[in-house]
Amino acid sequence: MPCSPCPSSPPPRFPVRLFLLLILLTACSSQPLTVTREPVLLRVVASDACAPVVEELALAYQEERTWVTVEVTVFDAAAAEDELRAGRADLAALSWVSGGPLWSVPFATDGIAVIVHPSVPTDGLDLAELREVFSGRVGEWAGGAPIQIVSREAGAGLRNVFEAAVMDGRDVTLTALVAPDSDGVLAYVASTAGAIGYVSLDRLEPSVRAIPVAGVVPSRDTLNENPLAYPLRLVALAEPLGEVRAFAQWVIGPEGQEIVLRHFGPPP
Repeated sequence: MPCSPCPSSPPPRFPVRLFLLLILLTACSSQPLTVTREPVLLRVVASDACAPVVEELALAYQEERTWVTVEVTVFDAAAAEDELRAGRADLAALSWVSGGPLWSVPFATDGIAVIVHPSVPTDGLDLAELREVFSGRVGEWAGGAPIQIVSREAGAGLRNVFEAAVMDGRDVTLTALVAPDSDGVLAYVASTAGAIGYVSLDRLEPSVRAIPVAGVVPSRDTLNENPLAYPLRLVALAEPLGEVRAFAQWVIGPEGQEIVLRHFGPPP
């Protein structure tokens, strides 16, 4: 008797759950992974001379790293250093560091520009002449116009730099007008015949005249010869870690330096 044909075996069933899982995995693999970063706040204090460039650096850094907020607060150099030492800041950008066990790295070179009212009859001063003027030993310009000294307040980094480079241990005359910031120096010198003061090169304005010192016309191109050039530094209590370190490295790296060099010279 002929054998009846054997019934064909049913195809194996593919587990529905496994099939759905494969679909899900395939869909996920085609989408880029998104990593949510924890928000980070960086507290940076800056002295007056550093403030404009540090604020510009902070904005650019935040645009690249949207999870980071860089909070910049401006003080004079002494107060900014105090904020750092008290733990109320993660990083400082300073024109003068008083000393002590701090970590620091230069990020730019600035220079002091000695400025006068446009009517002042001088083509420049050497360091000794500048010292005589600011100590009050010379009271008149050629022609008899009285000299009015404008200096920065105690604690200002720029004042410390100026006195270290120019005054040779002497005090600035007690008759000097003391301005709380660069804007105050610029405004007074621009509006007062016979006035002389000093500001950061980055803060020069057409309302005043910058004079040569020791034969050097103040500009970013002459910083190597300028006797009033000085470094700007990033400062921390100890070698920074994490996001603070990343910000510091970015500032002294190509992206940060592109911004820095719009204001200052390269670091020494």
